[in-house]
Amino acid sequence: MLRLLPLFLLWATLLPAQHIGVGMKGGFPAIDATKLIDGNLTSLRKGDFVVGPMFELLLPAGIGVELNALYRRGNNVGSFEFPLLGKYRFPGILVRPTISGGFVFQRLTDIPGLDNRKGIVAGGGVEIKLPKLRIGPELRYTRYNERRTGRGFLTGTNQVDILVGFSF
Repeated sequence: MLRLLPLFLLWATLLPAQHIGVGMKGGFPAIDATKLIDGNLTSLRKGDFVVGPMFELLLPAGIGVELNALYRRGNNVGSFEFPLLGKYRFPGILVRPTISGGFVFQRLTDIPGLDNRKGIVAGGGVEIKLPKLRIGPELRYTRYNERRTGRGFLTGTNQVDILVGFSF
């Protein structure tokens, strides 16, 4: 433990220079990864909304880490999604383009026979910096593994969301 003490002290001196952001992220799905199979007809179910808190750690050189806890609701089907993203902000003064990528864990609710699934997520957008507020519209793509139940419910693989984040 004493060997790690210098590393912890170095890390502690660098931590105050970082910015921790807290805020909300919300939007709507452009393509939802929830499909209902009814006989030979496959219909894409559009979600009504996506909303939840966001936490981010802004590191030097435009690098950051973002964690969301998003609730998705559409057509009587709900899910909780927990994306963990690495984020890069390109240089800029007021407007900075951003790219992000990472992993997502999803907990499906209201669907008998299905529970959890994992996926990868990638996104891009811009960050608009105002005094004490950052606004970040983005387009986010998520790829899940497909799962099917015996009751004709199929979880799709591709999901696209249009989101806007507000952080302080």
